[in-house]
Amino acid sequence: MLARAGIAVSLRSTRQLGRLNRIAKAAEELAAGRMPGELPSSGTGAMAALATHINALRRGVKTLQNEQAKSERLKTELITNVSHDLRTPLTSIITYAGLLKSEDATAEERAAYAEIIDQKSKRLKTMIDDLFEVSTMASGNANLILEKTDLVQLMQQALAEYKEAMDGSDVQFRISLPVGPVYALADGQKLWRAFDNLIGN
Repeated sequence: MLARAGIAVSLRSTRQLGRLNRIAKAAEELAAGRMPGELPSSGTGAMAALATHINALRRGVKTLQNEQAKSERLKTELITNVSHDLRTPLTSIITYAGLLKSEDATAEERAAYAEIIDQKSKRLKTMIDDLFEVSTMASGNANLILEKTDLVQLMQQALAEYKEAMDGSDVQFRISLPVGPVYALADGQKLWRAFDNLIGN
């Protein structure tokens, strides 16, 4: 009887030691930045609680890794999109600057080229300012001036900026705005720029 009891205790101790080793190995993997497998956390006692905590930590690390990977993808997409958007007005500026220097250009053509360069330069400046604003917001240093702002009026102003382009476009625009003002506590200047960018794009 004593021999059997001793064997049972020894087997239980061996199993416990094996389980402790697996938990220690999982903790070591997490500390090294690697992702261990899910630990069995059935049962009661300190070992089961420790396995449960390691599993929770493992899930937390996995979530953080997924969020970091998503953030990196979004950052890459942003850089690609911004590069493309900046290149468009810059290409126009370079093209019309070349035409402006042409000896064959008439005075009227030079004036038209200069006007286009001026418009594209302002557009490029606005885009660079927007990029700076995004960078400032991402760093948590954005300075918002919140005040009572009429959203309908802001949208009407933004639409008025593009009225000529919209009238000359093949795209059909369906605009529906409330008759009266709609107020919100917002930074009017930054919100107007958001509307401007959305309509312009």
